Amino acid sequence: MKKINKSEFALLSLLSKKDMSGYDIKQMAGKVAAYHWSESNAQIYPILEKLENKGYVNSYIDEKSGERLRRIYSITNEGLDYLKNWIIEPVKPSQYREEFLIKLSAAELVDPTILIFHFKYYKSECERQLQEIEKIQTDLSLRHSSRRLMHLNMVYDFSKLNLEAKVRWCEKNIQTLSEL
Repeated sequence: MKKINKSEFALLSLLSKKDMSGYDIKQMAGKVAAYHWSESNAQIYPILEKLENKGYVNSYIDEKSGERLRRIYSITNEGLDYLKNWIIEPVKPSQYREEFLIKLSAAELVDPTILIFHFKYYKSECERQLQEIEKIQTDLSLRHSSRRLMHLNMVYDFSKLNLEAKVRWCEKNIQTLSEL
């Protein structure tokens, strides 16, 4: 498969669950995909337009949506086929971007106490995110069938394991820096 915009598949995946407006997609992505995918409104609407031009989604204006008319998007059969074909393609690891690692690579320029502060803060943020994921998984278990729940738990388990590793990494480095 040629190089493609993976964001198309994130949006198609969400639309495969139910018809939504661009705003609904942004809200849903922020709720269910925040730990593995994010899109801004500036990205969502051009992608939806592109998907519609390709015939992968249809849209209509919801006349009942009040004063501010909303455009509702739905995935087409061609869009489902496009999504399914992408799902069966082999997966390569994503490129990883982590601001903290960039700072750490030049950390000899600052006092170690600053790094200890950064590690403690980073650790607390990871722990907070772990708690959020636990809440999400509890909520999911109440709302989804066993097969869907199994796949969603796989997604969130990936994020949990990464966050748990980051917490351990922070603890190790806090101890190392404290011993200096």
